[in-house]
Amino acid sequence: MLTTLVNYDYYISENYGGSSIPESSFQKKVIEASSKVNYYTFNRIKESILDDNIKNTICEIAELLYSQEKLKENVLSSDTKIKASETVGPHSVTYINKTSYQEKKLLSNEELEYQCYQICLKHLALSGLMYRGF
Repeated sequence: MLTTLVNYDYYISENYGGSSIPESSFQKKVIEASSKVNYYTFNRIKESILDDNIKNTICEIAELLYSQEKLKENVLSSDTKIKASETVGPHSVTYINKTSYQEKKLLSNEELEYQCYQICLKHLALSGLMYRGF
């Protein structure tokens, strides 16, 4: 079983063109994403079949995991308000709590797992790697 299927150079290169994950956080997220892809493909990924399609799947899942982690950190650390609406007539401004707005974007563990599976399915469904039979 391969644990790290993508390196940072591939992630930022023209092959994938990612930029949302900093290099300091990339290794942890790519290992987590590689683990999920290995799980969904029943550990069928070998060095000999590792192609751009598999690597791009891992990069996309890593970005999803990273964005959810950052969003969770923001929800836990901030309680600032953002402007929801403003009426000009008799001036009226409505604010909402930024935390509650961000919480709506935060996925539950089940939703996050489902999104990861959907990414795998989108890229790898026709590769035979996700086939449950023998």
